[in-house]
Order: sequence, then structure tokens, then C-alpha cells
Amino acid sequence: MLMSAHLARKTPPGGPERAAAASPRADDPRVVRTRAAVVKAATKLFLRHGYAGTTMEAIAAEAGVSKRTVYNNYLEKDALFAEIVAGMITLAEDFARELRAELTQGGITAATVTDLLHAIGRRLALAVVNPEVVALRRLLMGEARTFPDLARGYYDRAPGQVIDALAAGFRHLADVDALGAMDAHRAAEQFAYLVTGALLDRAVLVGAPPPERDVIACAREGVETFLARYGARAKDGTAM
Repeated sequence: MLMSAHLARKTPPGGPERAAAASPRADDPRVVRTRAAVVKAATKLFLRHGYAGTTMEAIAAEAGVSKRTVYNNYLEKDALFAEIVAGMITLAEDFARELRAELTQGGITAATVTDLLHAIGRRLALAVVNPEVVALRRLLMGEARTFPDLARGYYDRAPGQVIDALAAGFRHLADVDALGAMDAHRAAEQFAYLVTGALLDRAVLVGAPPPERDVIACAREGVETFLARYGARAKDGTAM
């Protein structure tokens, strides 16, 4: 499977024992540095030229290593592509875990939730329209027919995990009366689109990242719109 591609090495004659002696361990500092250089070079070239427009030879030249070295670590170009996407997914999953923890911590009230959501909205917007994230999304959209499992895996484990984290947080906030009643998953999707959607669509389709001030303003106004719909209300119906 493309998403579970592992380090591929050629086995020299003489069986596994000789192979183990001949090949550096995966945690050898030299191997770690080489792989990091190859991944960095491949990321730059894939995002700039696309999958089809990037060759293993170009990656080797950009990384400052031989083509054989690249192939010793990544037998096929799609394995290297998968590792780059997996790295982006890991960053998104880390972000989602932090988001869930922040939204479900104790002590959040209707009086403090506004500042919390503004901070989260701003951070989410800046992360989503990061030029490298936008470039990866554009790349995956272009390669979705060739690598459908890779595109689906990214969707489920990157934006999908962030939406799930928001939903879990909003469910908790509704339970403690910091937000009003809601369909938490739908509210999470609305929150994400309100703070990032329009700018992300423009960045993906046009390619130019929006100015940071526009991102921050969009996030601020999106959170205010979200709170107008889901903010906790007193018994007389007024916003708290």
C-alpha cells in the first residue's frame, strides 16, 4: 500500500546476515541526515513542479546526494511522495490533539470562551493557509485520480481530524453551558469554514497566499459570526 510505504533497501548477496552488516542502521545519524535531506529536497520539488514534473535524479541533485543513495532509501518515487504526505498528516494530527485538549480543559465558561475561540480561530486560519499546506493541497487535488488512497488518507487524517477535534471540544463546551446547544460536528465544519474557507479557496485556486492581516481579520469575523449563532444565552434569550 502506498500509505504504508517503508524504507526499501537492496539486499546484497550473502543473505540477511551480510545485508545487516553491509547496510547502516535506520537510526544511524548518517542515514537520518541523508533521509532528511532527501525528504526536504523532494518536498520542495514536488510542491514546486508537481509529482510528474519531479524526477528522482532532480531530487538527488537538490539533496546533494547520488541517485543511488536516493534509491537505496526510497525504491520508488511514490514511496517518497507518500512519506512527505505522511509527514504533513503527522503535523495536522498533532495540531488536532492540541486543539482537542485546549477545548476540553476544565474551567471554560461562557465568559471566557470568546477569547479562547478567537485564539483558536486565528491559529487555525494561519495554519491552514500556510503556503506549504496550500501547495500540498493543490498537489493532492491534481494527483487525486492517480493516488486516490493518498488523497483520501490526507483528508481523513488532516482536515478530518481537526474537524473531529473541534466537534469534541464544542460538544464539551455545550455540556458546560459555555456554548449553546448544537449539532457539534456541523458546528465544527461551520467554524472551520467561517475562519478559513474563503481564503483557503482563493489560495488553492489562485496560488497566492493571502496577506496575514487578511487571514487574521477573516478569522476574527468568522469567530464573531459563529458566536452570534452558538454563543451561550441567558434564560431571557440574550447573549451572555
